[in-house]
Amino acid sequence: MNSFEFPIFREVFGDDPNMPEYSEMLKNTSLIFFASHAASEGPIRPNVPAAIEIGGIQIKDTPDPLPQNMADFLGNATDGAILLSLGSNVKGSHLKPDTVVKMFNVLSKLKQRVIWKWEDLEKTPGKSDNILYSKWLPQDDILAHPKVKLFINHAGKGGITEAQYHGKPMLSLPVFADQPQNAEGMIKKGFGRTLSLLTLEEQPFREAILDVLSNPQYTQKVASFSSLYRDRPMTARESVVYWTEYVIRHHGAAHLQSPLVHMNWIAANNIDIYFLFAVILVISILLFKTVVKFILRKFFSKSKKPKKEKKH
Repeated sequence: MNSFEFPIFREVFGDDPNMPEYSEMLKNTSLIFFASHAASEGPIRPNVPAAIEIGGIQIKDTPDPLPQNMADFLGNATDGAILLSLGSNVKGSHLKPDTVVKMFNVLSKLKQRVIWKWEDLEKTPGKSDNILYSKWLPQDDILAHPKVKLFINHAGKGGITEAQYHGKPMLSLPVFADQPQNAEGMIKKGFGRTLSLLTLEEQPFREAILDVLSNPQYTQKVASFSSLYRDRPMTARESVVYWTEYVIRHHGAAHLQSPLVHMNWIAANNIDIYFLFAVILVISILLFKTVVKFILRKFFSKSKKPKKEKKH
């Protein structure tokens, strides 16, 4: 158990003496659900049968109706719309004031409409007919709307997953943690562009937005990937239900477990095999040296023998 897992385990389960040890619970795991998708995470991993990928589980099969003000705002977006959300960790109050001003200056001059996630509706970046502020956004439902043409995000995994699912190109403004890595992965797939939120300037911000909106390659690539992402035997939610019921039906489904779970550290990491190879290698080297020494000794001993003089 690492230093991060143990406090969480104790916080959830306390010091109940009837609770098995964390290490024993790991060995008794029937299934592991991963918030990933083979087509999007990469590289392809050789998962065991008990590892179930449920990437995109937060995405609804059918989007819910939008709040009326958002539905009307998007419905009248004749030139399309942009969704701007930097997640729950990066709030508007965390941004430098000049960064907010630069973002507003660019967005307010666009012909597209903009839905901007902003927590303090009493102190918005500015007033503009093409911008709708909201402190809460049904992000998945908005991205499902056909009028949304661009998603400006912070490169959080959840947001990128939803954009990929709905086939929306992106402009990512990563800040910390896994965000730069997520943004880089999105760029490599050709789904959009990225800029640093910490050093954001008006001109690059405007150019990036216009590039993603006007270049059909971004939309085509993410739309093609969306089709691939959706093509699976079951939805993520159906997978959770099916495999959970499967484990119940088969009383824990021990047959799905990898033998590795019940091995000790030495066997699990092949230390015994490496040790055996090392012993064989050492013995082989010693035998080789012994044979070479023996041959050399025989050769030199013969060469040093005095030649017998011939009798006349």
